[in-house]
Amino acid sequence: MTPNNFLDDILSDVHYTPPAPGEETEIECDVAPKELPVGHVLHGYRILKVLGAGGFGITYLAEEKTLERRVVLKENFPDALCHRQSKTLDVVQTSPELNGETFTWAHNNFLREARLLSSLNHPNIAKVYSFFHAHSTSYYVTEFIAGKSLADTVREYSKADLTLSQDALLGVLFRVLDALDYIHSREVLHRDIKPDNILINTAGLPMLIDFGAAREEYGDTGDGVVESVGFSPKEQSVADGKMGPWTDLYALGATFYYLLTGECLPESRQRDLYDMAEKLEEIPRLSETYSPILLRSIQKAINPAIEDRYASAAEWIHALRPIS
Repeated sequence: MTPNNFLDDILSDVHYTPPAPGEETEIECDVAPKELPVGHVLHGYRILKVLGAGGFGITYLAEEKTLERRVVLKENFPDALCHRQSKTLDVVQTSPELNGETFTWAHNNFLREARLLSSLNHPNIAKVYSFFHAHSTSYYVTEFIAGKSLADTVREYSKADLTLSQDALLGVLFRVLDALDYIHSREVLHRDIKPDNILINTAGLPMLIDFGAAREEYGDTGDGVVESVGFSPKEQSVADGKMGPWTDLYALGATFYYLLTGECLPESRQRDLYDMAEKLEEIPRLSETYSPILLRSIQKAINPAIEDRYASAAEWIHALRPIS
């Protein structure tokens, strides 16, 4: 695929260069907190709050001062390999002589994620605005989506003893399937679809987020284990798994299984040996509320056997047409 020109030009000039022997920065005794402080300004963006922090990055809500709009700022920060200097707030490797190659890999993977996102243009995927280098690390800026995750939605409905309507479920499902059909047509796999990674914006539309595990140019086998237990299929939990569109569709089916039941599927390798997951059509409160076509489609998507799942998002969409 061909990335957007503005990011391609910038990223081609950004390279991580490990320090020469004897030039490694020593760890300061007064190491700063890993997150940038609220109110800090870099490249015209003012940090408002921390949205989340994982093993390889930190996400902030920020304000773009020039345009007076809120954005999401993602920072490359592999926390097991680095720390933040208290005086400069720069990101510095903890042990470059031991982890230099891994740190470089993490940095390159962050650039790959930014480049990938910049190449996507779909109404249900957040847009990338810019990319820059600061504090000895990299950042990219994306559209801020005001709303809540599907996980939060399920918890709120459960507390209020409410049931998601079939129309609401289908509205989310069709739009996410359309987004997956789009990225799959560009030979991209998301590989981390789950309730936390689908946001519902203030207009009620789903937005697919967090492409940190995404993979380009998928083939017959995986390039490493990336797994969210209860949502990822078996082929994603082994190093040589055969991944394709069916991999993301399983995760989407598992997400809707969770929406309907309030429970995660059993671990995928366990299901491959002995499937203890309750069939959706056999749950009375579900069969009385939702179309059997919808329930069967989700059941097909989460089949442990690849050959028994949908091969494409378009195939799943077609199966739902009678109730759309």
